Amino acid sequence: MKPGALKASLLTLLLLAGNARAATPDRLQALYLEAVTLMTQGRHEAATAALERLIAIEPQHAGAWLELAINHCTLGRAAEAERLFREIEVRFAPSAGILEVIDSHRRQGCQPRQPKVVRAMTLSRGLDTNVNQGASNPVFVTGSGADRIESLLSSSYLPRRDSYVQAAFETSRELDRRGTVGFAQLRARRHDRQREQDTNAVLLGADHPFELAGWGARAMGSVSFVSLGGQLYQRQLQLQARTALPLPLPPHVDLTVSVALGNIVYLTRQKFDTNTGELSALLNYRGAATSGQAAAGVLADRGEAGRLGGNRRGWYASLQAQHRLGARLDGELGYTRQDWRGQDIYAPDLIETVRSQSTRQWRAALTAAISPHHSVQLEWRNVRNNENISLFQYASRVVQFNWRWNGF
Repeated sequence: MKPGALKASLLTLLLLAGNARAATPDRLQALYLEAVTLMTQGRHEAATAALERLIAIEPQHAGAWLELAINHCTLGRAAEAERLFREIEVRFAPSAGILEVIDSHRRQGCQPRQPKVVRAMTLSRGLDTNVNQGASNPVFVTGSGADRIESLLSSSYLPRRDSYVQAAFETSRELDRRGTVGFAQLRARRHDRQREQDTNAVLLGADHPFELAGWGARAMGSVSFVSLGGQLYQRQLQLQARTALPLPLPPHVDLTVSVALGNIVYLTRQKFDTNTGELSALLNYRGAATSGQAAAGVLADRGEAGRLGGNRRGWYASLQAQHRLGARLDGELGYTRQDWRGQDIYAPDLIETVRSQSTRQWRAALTAAISPHHSVQLEWRNVRNNENISLFQYASRVVQFNWRWNGF
């Protein structure tokens, strides 16, 4: 044997020995579940690489061989899938059930997987007790002591009750075999009387998977536009990165952390533009009949020079729960709190205080499935915005009936 070949053989033996020491049952199971998760996420190229790494460590892992063959078949690589199917039949003498799975893929043929497209539409009818976020207190107070002045607000600043109709459309599509997803959302809301509160919204974006220090992560970028009363009102750009932390959590529980940066431009208001930042965590639980989410985060809002109140810092927390109440009936409950505190006096010589805001929202909903692709929902929301500046305090209650069409 030549010295170079001998050296290569020794290196191969050392690598195999190292893999054998690392190939504990728990480690093999973790690698296998990672590969299957990548397949379910549509990241077939990454799943192929993960399965090949697993087979290099444990050549007798029958499940990895089968998933690798199916993955190649999904990608339209018929010759490679057939080679692996034959290898499985010879190497593992599979059971009748596994042979049926293999025969099923052979009969169907290994056609290239079509990009997954998801579409949904929602039509709603609702009633809002305060569509304009009118002040809860009709008396506006400025100054203090001898300089205290009380003013009665005009009707335009007080709550206005109205009914509305709303239509929403959302769609997503796989853009490549690595798991990149593009998405779009459209929403239009029309009020019966307060037409100056009518809104339209468009959101476009993409979500892309990547590796972060060996962890699976995703990056999302989006742009949105909102019109109010028929005029373009707001444009927002957002970038977000998130990853699920590999912690020893109980079954059906995962923890995701994310960081987001945003830029908001108000096209009809002076000195309102801002840059935002967010650092948050989401704890998610999925059970057979019950699921829930708990989220918390810190917020930063840096406005342009001259904005009333200056920069802001804040935080938020939320709890959500869903429970299967019957064969076709689901219930939801949720609570969200978001607090902001300004940096400077809001308006010197007029409102001599630093603005402090605390918004709480309670939500409840009942959803009934009426067919595989259609459902109806009755939703209730109660919002209270508590502030130390009475002009901005408001309360709102919303009842909304939704009809949703999925997968059309």
